[in-house]
Amino acid sequence: MMLQHEGVFNDISPKLRKELEAKIDGFGKKVRYKFNIGNENPDPDKKDGKIIFPRLWTLSPAVFNIVDPHESREEKQRGKRIGLIYHQEYKDGHPVYKFKKVKLEERHRGIFELNLADVPDDREMAMYLELHPKMTGGMFSDKSQKQIFSRIDENKAASEAREARSARSKARRAAEQMSEKDVVSFALAMMWDSGEEEIVLRNRIEELAETNPEFFNEITSGKAVEFRSLVQLAINKGIIEFDPADYRFLWSGNRQTITMLSPAGSQSEIEKFAMWLENTGKQGEEVTKKLKSLTGQKETVTA
Repeated sequence: MMLQHEGVFNDISPKLRKELEAKIDGFGKKVRYKFNIGNENPDPDKKDGKIIFPRLWTLSPAVFNIVDPHESREEKQRGKRIGLIYHQEYKDGHPVYKFKKVKLEERHRGIFELNLADVPDDREMAMYLELHPKMTGGMFSDKSQKQIFSRIDENKAASEAREARSARSKARRAAEQMSEKDVVSFALAMMWDSGEEEIVLRNRIEELAETNPEFFNEITSGKAVEFRSLVQLAINKGIIEFDPADYRFLWSGNRQTITMLSPAGSQSEIEKFAMWLENTGKQGEEVTKKLKSLTGQKETVTA
């Protein structure tokens, strides 16, 4: 019998235990759970991906209560105490228990996989997780607590995996097909040192395409690279400058304001000004034309 009953712990009703074991049997040889423990990457380059994960994370509470709806045995309470016991000892004649905890390392990237066919402890862990109050859509999910994890729908996961591979393939092809001019423009758009050797820049670009294809495809699908690289080049040449005090861009020569931007949001001033150029109609078009002329950008830059 899995989910060991010891003292007041895991004394669930026979009917609930049967339901739980049938559910686990239905998962097949393996089951995976996704833990929403990642945070948005503050790095503008997103080199490690859009989401980063803690080095080590532990699910809490390790021990919790549920109300067993099927409990009908005499002298048994419907309230149950659930925990994964791995050690029992006695102190002053009373049992003292130690409990297993669900721990995820950074390398797991929020995915917890259990081998139900070959590892009995994994089967017991799956039963425990299915009862946990922080499981989205779980048997005893507690809406008053943050729902932190869910069981992965393998069909959906397979579709997402195929989409991810397709995105990586698309990004890789785009990176490999960049001309020397495209490479410099992309480096400028990313606020990298565009004066580095071409092979060094290509390596950085291809690495970004491989590690974060969604971001890479997004930035190269429209005109973001063209406008961001134009803004950065104009700054590098001293044609325009950014005034952080008033959060505005101005012409360096006559100190006239081009536009004032909002400091709100996570985007950099380069990104915001590039979007202003692209989306502000005639005014943006005129400034863009002037910037291209002053920077010597006669042709549309693409990547």
